[in-house]
Amino acid sequence: MANRVLAGNRSAGGYGLYVSRPTANVLTCGSDDLMFSTNHGETGSNFVTAGHFQVVPVSGGTGGTAPTALSTSVVASGSTASISYQNFASTQVMPFGSSDAIASGTGNGGSYTYSSIGSTSATLTNNASVSRTVTNVTFNLISTSALF
Repeated sequence: MANRVLAGNRSAGGYGLYVSRPTANVLTCGSDDLMFSTNHGETGSNFVTAGHFQVVPVSGGTGGTAPTALSTSVVASGSTASISYQNFASTQVMPFGSSDAIASGTGNGGSYTYSSIGSTSATLTNNASVSRTVTNVTFNLISTSALF
């Protein structure tokens, strides 16, 4: 049976409370095998964004290594834009957007859609007949290993 819970100093992460996935040794596993971590003062690329207690910072960190989860796109009517995100613990992500309301009947009811969702970028399509500004937030999806 693997060591699953640690309250103390972890060699990769420092002092904190850590819980690993089933069968992963909390003392030696990678950050993507942690279901919970209280250490959020990471630097470099050691950000913990896996598990059911995910919190992904949208700024901070060292240089370009902090997870980037927030962006704003201005998309002309009937056009597309590429949104990008980086440094998530997994490649399974879900983009979500927020935009001012557009009256129905302005090109497919003013909707917008995401497609070609990859590990670092997605395509945003504006189906309305007017330009719009969309604030994009990208979420790291929860691994099924974290579910009870």
